[in-house]
Amino acid sequence: MTANTEQDAFGRLPEELRIKIIKLSPDPFSLRSLAHASPAMGRVLNRYPLEIVEVVLEVTVPLQTRRLMGAVLKARFSGFPVSLSEAQTVAETDSTMATDEMRLSGLDRAAAAVRSLLASAANVHAWSHTCLEHLIRKSMELRPSTLINNGAGRTRREEFENAESRKDYLPQDTGPPSWVEEQRMIKSFWQLQFFLELQGAGHKGRLGTNWPRQEVDVLSQSSADGFYDVLNYEREQILTACDFLGAVTSGTITSVEAVYDNTYNLPTIRWVEGAVSRCSCAEPLSFERNKDTFSQGSENLDRTPWAYHFHHAMSSND
Repeated sequence: MTANTEQDAFGRLPEELRIKIIKLSPDPFSLRSLAHASPAMGRVLNRYPLEIVEVVLEVTVPLQTRRLMGAVLKARFSGFPVSLSEAQTVAETDSTMATDEMRLSGLDRAAAAVRSLLASAANVHAWSHTCLEHLIRKSMELRPSTLINNGAGRTRREEFENAESRKDYLPQDTGPPSWVEEQRMIKSFWQLQFFLELQGAGHKGRLGTNWPRQEVDVLSQSSADGFYDVLNYEREQILTACDFLGAVTSGTITSVEAVYDNTYNLPTIRWVEGAVSRCSCAEPLSFERNKDTFSQGSENLDRTPWAYHFHHAMSSND
């Protein structure tokens, strides 16, 4: 028995049991950490990469995010959507995580692609939580008014603008993000990740003969928030991720920095000295019937948030 095996308790288990254990990873981030910390588990992942990642994502990742991750994984095998319209609806389209071509590509290539996807998942995870932490800090700087009486007006916006109020409210605390809030942000950063990879493939001429030059040009000139065929509230969520990335890369936000190792990819997020990362995830919430006041149950993940309805009402002149 080698020294590495003696230090790695998983190395003393039969491979069949190690396969079962690694497939029970609670999320992609944990899967990557386990394969990194344990050489024995790393070898299991290298031998069954596509099988393991499919099982873990199926159980732990919401459907639309899983489809986006699948599209990113296919892109690592140079498998891209066959048209612009297919790319714009990739999160809505049912497809298998691993194609026959991917399975026949050889273990080394499959393992490298899966490990690359898991590294991207850790990066997306970090970007998402850091963005949420930034938004929480911004919310604590708000000084909202306490409504006394609605004012006169033809619209809800006018009623609030003319309302009787007093500025006596000082936010004391904003709790950590809920599971729904985390998952919405994670999905937005995966949409940004896939868009950047697709845009990079277009610039490098890797989209194949199926994409007419006009569609490649549309992709090249698009922004992530305007690219996808999604509802307006989801477009706003993507824009939030884009704005945060832009603020980091421009130096407006200084607690973290973006490290580019690929021009057409989501850069790696890195905390500057002294900054503290808090990346623990929330658990999904469940409520009794009619008790989910703020729509934070998991069934609300892909529904329009109440905050967007309020934002729309306050932004409208109708």
